[in-house]
Amino acid sequence: MAVKDHRVLVAGCGSIGKRHAACLYDIGIRQFVFFDPDPERSRELAATYGGTTVAEYEEGLETDTDSVYLLSPTRLHIPQAVAAVEHGKHVFTEKPLSDSPDGAAELERLAAERGRTVAVGFCFRFHDGVRRLIKTVRSSYLRSGEIGRTVSVRAMMGEHFPDVRPDYLSTHYVKYSGAFELVHDLDLAMYIAGAEPEEYHGICGSYSGLGFESPDTVQLILRLPECSASVHLDFFQSPRTRTLSVLGTEGQAVLEFPSWDEYTLRTYGRKSGEWKTETGKTERNDMFRAESENFFAAIEGREAVMCPISEAVKSLKVTYGVQNGCSPTAH
Repeated sequence: MAVKDHRVLVAGCGSIGKRHAACLYDIGIRQFVFFDPDPERSRELAATYGGTTVAEYEEGLETDTDSVYLLSPTRLHIPQAVAAVEHGKHVFTEKPLSDSPDGAAELERLAAERGRTVAVGFCFRFHDGVRRLIKTVRSSYLRSGEIGRTVSVRAMMGEHFPDVRPDYLSTHYVKYSGAFELVHDLDLAMYIAGAEPEEYHGICGSYSGLGFESPDTVQLILRLPECSASVHLDFFQSPRTRTLSVLGTEGQAVLEFPSWDEYTLRTYGRKSGEWKTETGKTERNDMFRAESENFFAAIEGREAVMCPISEAVKSLKVTYGVQNGCSPTAH
């Protein structure tokens, strides 16, 4: 089945819906149905990429589409995904999987029972710099190579949200999710470590004076089976910073990718005693196109889903636990 033959219901036509629609069109999708509570948004995308619109999500599920892209508010992801699978659809849902782990196991069971593919959009797993970093780390595992065995993973992500969204005070983030919305970097820390945390601690709060009712700062510490990890997330930092560091027994690897269009990967090994530096160019939409290509390849049985429900729920358990004060070791 060629990509162009897939028929996609896009549920949610805001900014992320527009990005996914553009990327789906780029990789060859030509059969669309669009839904958004604001019908003008649906009509705009239908006019741009072709296809039809529906007035209700349930109406969209009755169409002859084979896949659903859930680009709706986080709290709707699991119930909408369950409904889609029950209608025989494959599901791609944006991150995070939900605002609570509740229902995730049932969705996973139902998808397996019905033979449907469900993928979660942790697009940075497809970032070229992250892929190079992971190749360096995992090759070291295999051959006790340049940086040796991983001992610690450090992730930092911060940006000045008013610069990104001048209307930030009206966003969902400011009232509810805050810096927990930057969950990509928690996911990457665990993805690099290759395991789920056995223990985690976290603190969060609003410290910047920018008017956040939700946390503008999150600090997490994780104990994994063979290493530790620390994750810092904030919505006030200038300039924008995104760094992943992997500390090994024989050196370290540091990925810096604060911008969408380039990255720097530096690797140090004790044997060489020198830093090796690589740079690369990227486009923001590269990740979105790659994750969709993986999704359709998984539907066709050619690849495994890069981020299935079982992976997405790992970060969800941590963020939900910290937000609700129920970390396994919290008192």
